[in-house]
Amino acid sequence: MKNRLVKRFIMGLIVLSMIAVTSCSGQDTGSNDQGSQKVEHYSFVSSNPGGTWYNMVGGAVALFNENIPGVNFSIEATGGSVENTRRVLTGEAEFGFAYSSHMYEAWNGKGNFEGNTKQTITALCEVYNSPHYFVTLKGKNIKSMSDLAGKKVALGAPGSGTSDNSRRVLEALGIEVEGVELSFADAAQAIQDGRIDALGQGGAPAAGVVELAASKDILIIPFNDEELDKIVDLAPYFERGELPANTYEGQDQPVPTFFFSVYWIAHQDVPEDIVNSVLETSFSSEGLKYLSDVHPQWKTLRMYNPEGLALIEIPYHPGAKKYWGK
Repeated sequence: MKNRLVKRFIMGLIVLSMIAVTSCSGQDTGSNDQGSQKVEHYSFVSSNPGGTWYNMVGGAVALFNENIPGVNFSIEATGGSVENTRRVLTGEAEFGFAYSSHMYEAWNGKGNFEGNTKQTITALCEVYNSPHYFVTLKGKNIKSMSDLAGKKVALGAPGSGTSDNSRRVLEALGIEVEGVELSFADAAQAIQDGRIDALGQGGAPAAGVVELAASKDILIIPFNDEELDKIVDLAPYFERGELPANTYEGQDQPVPTFFFSVYWIAHQDVPEDIVNSVLETSFSSEGLKYLSDVHPQWKTLRMYNPEGLALIEIPYHPGAKKYWGK
């Protein structure tokens, strides 16, 4: 099954990239007849092609479609966490990945979701603890965060959590840059072409940065202790950490940075049996092996973590509670 799934996944990503998927059947949760069987459709929002989540979600969708009968899952390309949270919140999509910061804002009507009164997002599980960092080229003579002052920096893709986090961090550190928003793939190309000086990135390894590091000598800009103190004081969902050595070619030392949690979320109206099925499929030994082969970030898929969710005040989906036996 694994080889067949990998082939389908790769071909699916190629097709999706070619047609630049920006919308799909997220608003259509009805049933269609295929022969005598009714097929339920569910959309899973991700990121734009070149982003970590696009690859991860593509693999999950292939896994679910192969193993959960009577259900069709589709990947939906988006800007990232802010857009994902909004789409799941409004019911435009059923599943998605989101930063803990945006889940908190959506639930409490703050920040990017100022004035929102809906509390329709729920959690399935914590996917991983994600780093946020800035990348430049060694020839740029940028060695510290303060060296970014006045430089042209790609903050992240429009609507992404990466862009939002880049803005928060730079503002907290008092660093003024010429900020632009570009897709992850476009940002990697722009820095290679000399059109920007640095880019902000969430998640690792990111496909665009992997490709950049294969052709250019990159530098992951380290945060110093004072800078990290200011960042973790911003909110309860930021914490200190290090990007492991050799995450990217030529990066032979760990780099101090900050981390936040990425959660798998679902709209509260998704049926309990569907949520239970996707978790059973994902956490099976075969499912975990397949997803880890699709992208190494799946290796850190986390289980029940009520303490983490308590910090951002988000409940588990009833189907997730059933799966976790809670």
